[in-house]
Amino acid sequence: MTNDKMLPPNRRQFTRSAAMTAAAALLPALRAAEFDYPWKLGVITDEVNPDLSVVLSDFYPKYGLKWAEIRNLKLDGKSRYFYRTATPQQAKAVRKQLDDAGVKLSVLDTGVYKIALPGTKPLGENASDLNPAEGEYGRQLEDLKRAAELAHVLGTDRVRIFTFKRVANPDEIFARIVEELNKALAVAKGADAVLIIENEFDCNTGTGAETAKLFKAISDRRLMHNWDPGNCYEAGEKPFPDAWNQLDHSRISHIHLKDAKGKKWMPIGAGEIDFRGQFEALKKIRYAGTLSLETHYKNPQNDLFQSSVESMDGLVRTLKKV
Repeated sequence: MTNDKMLPPNRRQFTRSAAMTAAAALLPALRAAEFDYPWKLGVITDEVNPDLSVVLSDFYPKYGLKWAEIRNLKLDGKSRYFYRTATPQQAKAVRKQLDDAGVKLSVLDTGVYKIALPGTKPLGENASDLNPAEGEYGRQLEDLKRAAELAHVLGTDRVRIFTFKRVANPDEIFARIVEELNKALAVAKGADAVLIIENEFDCNTGTGAETAKLFKAISDRRLMHNWDPGNCYEAGEKPFPDAWNQLDHSRISHIHLKDAKGKKWMPIGAGEIDFRGQFEALKKIRYAGTLSLETHYKNPQNDLFQSSVESMDGLVRTLKKV
């Protein structure tokens, strides 16, 4: 048996370096192995990197993730909104990437109905930028049909949509929103898709109260809920337990996870949202849907990947307390 101190200096350095490299290689596996959680957890992939291959090879093994949510991907050298620009061939290639990594798609994200409803004036300092381009409203249902087709190629029937850019008094256009969603539901039925409404703080359904009202008005369970506590927080409502207690939990099909403090996005656990209470409530109702980290937080280096690592690490710590 050779003592490390008996080796020549350069040989000794090589031996220690090799040992450190081997230990480092084991870290992701150990980290994933000790992270045992009961939910179908993933990440919105472009929050980590628009290059899906980087996310699947470098981020997913760290946490043993088996689910993904796709919004933007690097296509033809540029980050693009997948549902609008991907060809069927590109969708098949992405499906192969997911399959090869043992990852399933939870939801295909779209921007359908994340536009101004004709005749309304959205709120916000960037309202002029949020108004739809000429003819965009007329393309929404075709975009939805196309998105459903791509979603099926990717292995899911769930497509995320919205409730139009927020106006000063959403109640005034509530009936119109319900009418538009019923049009979308007709398309979804024909395309064998499920629509997932995200409560979005700059759309007309942002809070728990607004979400509860919408799902009482539309009983069709082809319309389900993407619960986002972070967006609810941004809308000025306490996500848990205040907003949570107003929701129809049976309509929640997907959940976004991001934290915030004041006007800043934070890693999970570093903000003001009670995620421990939220996860305990999910256990209580035996939630069986999917969840995605939606990082949003940017570290001082503005590094997407490392920011997502910080947020996912915070999520892991929170889950271990539940």
